[in-house]
Formats: sequence, C-alpha cells, structure tokens
Amino acid sequence: MYRPIYPAVRQLALGLSVFGSIYLLAGCATLSKQECLVGDWQAIGYNDGVAGYHSDRLASHTKACAKASVAPDYQAWERGRKLGLQQYCTINNAYNIGRRGRQLNNVCPITMANTLQVANQKGLDYYALDSQLDKDNRLLDTYQSEFDKLENGEMLDFANEKEARARLLSLSDEIRDTKRRIRTTQQQLDSLNQSSNFYE
Repeated sequence: MYRPIYPAVRQLALGLSVFGSIYLLAGCATLSKQECLVGDWQAIGYNDGVAGYHSDRLASHTKACAKASVAPDYQAWERGRKLGLQQYCTINNAYNIGRRGRQLNNVCPITMANTLQVANQKGLDYYALDSQLDKDNRLLDTYQSEFDKLENGEMLDFANEKEARARLLSLSDEIRDTKRRIRTTQQQLDSLNQSSNFYE
C-alpha cells in the first residue's frame, strides 16, 4: 500500500541528496591543490598515460587547478603522457585490463590497435567466463542448501508436504543442470587460460 512521505522525512531525504551530490562533485577533482602547486606536469602526464587517458584529460586538470590559480604545462604533461602510454599500450596490459572487465581505451598507435584489441578481448572473455562460474557456484550453494533442508524434512515456506516434495524433485534437476554448466564453463576457462598464457 502506498504511504505518503511526511514533509519532515521528505525534507531530510532532499537534504541528504543535495549533500551527497556536493560530496561527489568535490571528489571529482582530478588533482589536489597541493599537486597543482607542486606542478610536476610530466609526472602527472606519465600517470595519466599509464592509466590510458585521452589528451582531453588535461582540460579536467586545468579546471581542478583553477582554484589554485595554476595553469598546466601542456608540453611537459603531454611528454609524460606519451611515455606513460608506452606502458599502457602493451599486449600484457591490454589483456589484464580485459580480465578486470574493462575495454582498452582508444589511445594507442593505430599500428598496434588490432593486436591490442585481440588481447583485450581475450581478457574480457576470461572475465565473462569467470563471472559466470562464480555466479553458478553461488547458485549451486543456494540450491544445495535448500535441497538438504527439504530432504531432512523441513517444510521451509511450502504450504504442505506435496509442494515441498515437488520442489525437492525440481531442485534435483536444477542442481544437475547447474553442475553441468559449471563443468562446461570451467573447461572453457581452462582452454582460454592455455591459449592466453603468453599474455601474462
């Protein structure tokens, strides 16, 4: 049933929402005031390159440093970023980024793009299979726990013994299907690991 929110509660919720938004915006600054004042722009650029940032990242730094009345040194920053990109644009890194479920940013030399995308996709495939395996293992634990309770005579939330027995029978099928899926996914993961050894 719908219940109206009392004005005081609504006001509190609104206040918390505004406070949360301010907090998040404050946390969006790419550099601290101290980093702006120190102004090691080549090091900042290097770190941005290693993280795979595009050149428009500098605009965010410019905004972050405006309050400190500091203007970025574009040439030093870009020089550092290019050095950092040499670390980012490697087959090993492209693969590991994929294994974390992330796509490679489009910042690498065009001559390396295809090779790096293949490595990144291998990593993404690993991430998808590993996530599915984790999901199915947790599902299997849930099914097995429910099955054991029903088999030991617990009624759980079922209205009668007939419903509990029917669920017990369906759980047997679901457990079998989940175990089969886990085996298949594990085989695919093992095969992918073997073909991706040279990326690590």
